[in-house]
Amino acid sequence: MNLSVRIMSKIDTIASILDFQTDDTSAYWRAALFKAYPFLNEKKCLNMTWDERKEYLTTELSKLYDKLEINLQEKCAISQKIWNEKKEQINQIYTGVFGIDCNNLFNNMIAEISLNPICPRNLRHQSFSIVWAGDEFNFLETALHEMIHFVWFHMWHSYFKDNWSEYESPNLKWILSEMVIDTFVKNTDIGNMYPEKYHNNSAYKYFYDMKINHKLILEDLTSLYMESKNIIQFMEKSYLYCQTNEKDIRHQML
Repeated sequence: MNLSVRIMSKIDTIASILDFQTDDTSAYWRAALFKAYPFLNEKKCLNMTWDERKEYLTTELSKLYDKLEINLQEKCAISQKIWNEKKEQINQIYTGVFGIDCNNLFNNMIAEISLNPICPRNLRHQSFSIVWAGDEFNFLETALHEMIHFVWFHMWHSYFKDNWSEYESPNLKWILSEMVIDTFVKNTDIGNMYPEKYHNNSAYKYFYDMKINHKLILEDLTSLYMESKNIIQFMEKSYLYCQTNEKDIRHQML
């Protein structure tokens, strides 16, 4: 695996943020923007039409982008340096964890430094975004998280041969892929590279309280991982578990 870090353009940055501010976006995702940038008027936005909200946020975020452009450049340089230093170790660990040679996989990955506090990824384009704020550990945590997705779905698609569109929200396969981030961080050598402050919250926050039959879902997934002989068997077992309990899982999601 190889990664190039660059700055996301202003237009693409604003478009990326607006994707999570539509009327049908859940409050959980919309709130992240206003938590990251308190000067934005969340109450005002909630009472706006989509066109009004889009105009307001575009204006404010455009000014913010111009103000922070030097910071974006600095984060880009630091992040690329970290990747260059840790690339060999990351490839070695992911090869061991997933049981396939990761050295020649995803050699055109792109990480784009952005204002977006949510870090969307594109599997087919081998790209993901990283929020500019935070320290070097923020970059490493996001990169390791997204690379788990890339290798997971590479193996998943090779085995199940289903449609790539099924790997996106709100599909159950996407939900599982987000849950197993915790599984890999806590039970494999990937966790040894994970920054300590992210070790116990590597997956989305709401997964940590979710239960099936009074037992934490993430603990069930860990048990399934430990019982499996390889990643493919874990995929089969964990997906069957999610299918069996899909109604309860979705009911507990925000």
